[in-house]
Amino acid sequence: MLALRANERLEPDGIKSAQENQMRQYIDTGAVFITTDLRRAVDFYTEKLGFTCEADWSVNPTFLICQREGAAIMLKQANQAPDPLRKFTPGLDLMDAYVWVRDIKALEEDFRQRKTPVTEGPLKREYGCTEIAVHDPDGRRIVFGHCP
Repeated sequence: MLALRANERLEPDGIKSAQENQMRQYIDTGAVFITTDLRRAVDFYTEKLGFTCEADWSVNPTFLICQREGAAIMLKQANQAPDPLRKFTPGLDLMDAYVWVRDIKALEEDFRQRKTPVTEGPLKREYGCTEIAVHDPDGRRIVFGHCP
């Protein structure tokens, strides 16, 4: 059910009128990921995932917003890694971010060309979504899913 609602958010045709669109309070959301190596994180998100992260490295940035089409992930530099909120247990479907996509096969091919290590999938889930997962250099599990 959650995936279908989120998928509707991505479909412009799902909005019945401009008036209904203006009445929506919540517009979008984005994850904020803490990293101890901002440059390494930016390299991963740009080179391996195809995001754009504009930065002026001459001013030593500590916060960036990386975007790819409608998805945004914010990166924040920290002096030390945060304590994890939980430990991953093999077999549990825990994730740090879920990104809905229109074409999972095209994304998988894009990742293959970028030599991005896909750690799981593609998997067809019982709730109807087909998903692939990657882990970023800080160990976060990011799942990309197509939910028709």
